[in-house]
Amino acid sequence: MRVSGINYRISGLRTVIFALFFLAAAALPVFSTGPFAAGSLFAGEQLFDDELTTEELKKGHFFYMIDEQGRTVLTTGRRLRVKDRFLNAANELYEVVSVDGYLARARFVEKVKLTQPAVRDIGVGEILPVQKEVQPAYKIAIYHSHNAESYVPSDGTDSIYGTGGIHDVGRAFKEALEKKGVNVLYSDQLHLPHDRGAYRRSRVTALRLIKERPDAIFDLHRDAAPWEKYAIEIGGETITQIQIVVGLSNPGASTNEQFAYDLKGYADRIYPGLIHGVLLIWGSYNQDISPLALLLEVGAHTNTKEAAERGIARFAGVVSYYFYGPAFLKDKSIGPGPQPPKAAPANRSQYGIMRAFSGTILSLLLISVGAAVGFYFLNNPGALVEIYRWWEGLPGKAATLEKRIRASWRELPLLLKSVRRAAPFNLRLGWQKLRREGPAVPRLFRRLGLHLRQFGRWFLEGAAHLYREAPLNLRRAGQRLRREGRELPRRIGGGLGGMKEKGGGFRRRVSLKGQELRERLGLAWREAGSEAAALSGKIREYIALLRDRLRL
Repeated sequence: MRVSGINYRISGLRTVIFALFFLAAAALPVFSTGPFAAGSLFAGEQLFDDELTTEELKKGHFFYMIDEQGRTVLTTGRRLRVKDRFLNAANELYEVVSVDGYLARARFVEKVKLTQPAVRDIGVGEILPVQKEVQPAYKIAIYHSHNAESYVPSDGTDSIYGTGGIHDVGRAFKEALEKKGVNVLYSDQLHLPHDRGAYRRSRVTALRLIKERPDAIFDLHRDAAPWEKYAIEIGGETITQIQIVVGLSNPGASTNEQFAYDLKGYADRIYPGLIHGVLLIWGSYNQDISPLALLLEVGAHTNTKEAAERGIARFAGVVSYYFYGPAFLKDKSIGPGPQPPKAAPANRSQYGIMRAFSGTILSLLLISVGAAVGFYFLNNPGALVEIYRWWEGLPGKAATLEKRIRASWRELPLLLKSVRRAAPFNLRLGWQKLRREGPAVPRLFRRLGLHLRQFGRWFLEGAAHLYREAPLNLRRAGQRLRREGRELPRRIGGGLGGMKEKGGGFRRRVSLKGQELRERLGLAWREAGSEAAALSGKIREYIALLRDRLRL
């Protein structure tokens, strides 16, 4: 009976421990979206195949997005899913409502009004309003998650195991930015092979680049589509358009989306038609590490690499205009002026870009501790017994505390006597140590004061930045609320119409079933009447025959 009681309490304690473990796992998204982080633990790895395979491309397969009138809105080598969105070159936003094979049907959502710079030319010495608040870092980071991507007309194949043609496009982007005085953090680190784990491997490279505090970080790719979908002529030159891809599965997706929209608005002002569109698709693409991280698709595999290089060189002008002002339009190189110590990059506070890194570490620590505790008690059920017995024996241990205190009191004179004998030696030793380490104490206090002042400054800057961003965030939230509020009546109307149509169909089916039932009952009634008439005739024959025999 005693053992069963212990086992009952242990099972209850185990249930409580597992409940706490699952609560910690459920609370993990809070740390992923709060001030501690801006990403998911597994944001670096795509959990599905988001691109068509080489075999599918060789068969001529692409994903097509069409609108309500059957017009093609997008042709891409990425797999589209319901709720994916696409902002085309004309700033018309579409959303996928159904997918059938390689065909994605989309509905028109709205015409988006993008932010554009002022039409008037700004003087060389002037800067944008955002640079008046925080000095830019004049750094742009570039890397490649899919190193093997290449261009068939120039490279002879769409994929080269190693440094494919996309690396040449990345170097062209780097050189174009450097001509404008921008410091480029370019990484040609390989993340082979081209599979679902490439984004997990490239995440290490992206985090290393983020430590240098760039103003923005770009992951360069190329799409898979017919060549004419990306080919365009600007300034008498044939170039490829650029498609911006935003992952919707990271908590900061709305900020990445706004950054992509802003870049497209600036590109529409400088090079109309350069941006093919903004594709908002399910996935992370390591964009949770920074609100200013984007994936760029420079043309398709059917375009020439030279045209892609010319296109990305013009996009370098868009990036420079957005972050550092329009001085490059007058062929003036942009160079960083006098920088205050530890100046934050443009458009974000000093701590913002490192938020995801610290949040990921904290999230990993929480889930690791929870998993370790859970697996320990699963594999060591006797530990629960030991914990319960220790708890059960705690009152007895407390009862013996008085005895231990009395014994210690009796030993106190002897202890004081030994301390008195050792005091001169300990004082001399302590004084010598103090003389050696004393000069370092003021330096430690000065460093502590410096860190406290620096922390206070960071805190005040962060609070001021959040205060300045509050009106813009509230305005965006209001715009989204109004946009979705306008969609609600239409969705309700569509639902009611569907219910009415289904109700009409149900009534028609009931009416047809009733008519069929009546016909069957009539047929059965007629057959029963004929059978009854035949039976009555036979009965009359038998009666007549019986009468004849009785007469005989």
